[in-house]
Amino acid sequence: MALTTAQYSITTTPTMIYAGDGANEIHLHTAGVLYIGDSTVSSTTGLRMDNGDKLTFSLHESPVYAVAASGSQTLYVMVIGK
Repeated sequence: MALTTAQYSITTTPTMIYAGDGANEIHLHTAGVLYIGDSTVSSTTGLRMDNGDKLTFSLHESPVYAVAASGSQTLYVMVIGK
């Protein structure tokens, strides 16, 4: 089972944080206010993550994007593969 980690600087342009290659789990931890969703994610359509929030997706196979409402925010991502 593969394990990868990454740190992203998320801005007001949707950024792909997971390509959708069939992870067992995706763990997200934000250091700012971000919104999570598909490639069209925005601050009005995405799932809001507040500073310090943690989120886990299980058995996820679609791409995941993040966007900030303003400025640049940090997002930490860990993917546990199949």
